[in-house]
Amino acid sequence: MEVFLSTFRNRIDAKGRISVPAPFRALLGRQGPEGGVYLGPDWVADATYEARALVAGGNEYLKGVHGRIAAMPEFSAERADLEDTLLASLSLAQFDGEGRIVLPQVLLEHAGLAAPGEAVFVGRGRNFQLWEPKAWAERDAIAKARLKAQLKSGAVS
Repeated sequence: MEVFLSTFRNRIDAKGRISVPAPFRALLGRQGPEGGVYLGPDWVADATYEARALVAGGNEYLKGVHGRIAAMPEFSAERADLEDTLLASLSLAQFDGEGRIVLPQVLLEHAGLAAPGEAVFVGRGRNFQLWEPKAWAERDAIAKARLKAQLKSGAVS
């Protein structure tokens, strides 16, 4: 199984373009979508960490989202909420000849990113996130402290 791994920091130019890390582009090239990446607000990060990020991935990520929605009762409010937020907010960002995508203004604003500026790419297995660097540093510190406490308590082995 191929997964998105590691952390990268790249510049966002004044036009909102950012280079997707080469290992991520290579995996996306094997997974699809052809010549691009699905991209949208990370609602889980917003709800779980009270931090804003973007989530991105290929066809495997989209299949996972669709599978989770399809498993819910067809006319439930929860399913409608997921369809109206997750699916409606995703877009397909196409790579240019240099491996860059354009981050739409609405997504820049959602994640607290600026053009020009920088973003941190965080591999998360089936998908990856884009974070504003200071927000990522805070999230990373909290996650490491939590993991360390869990390891000490024996909750994680």
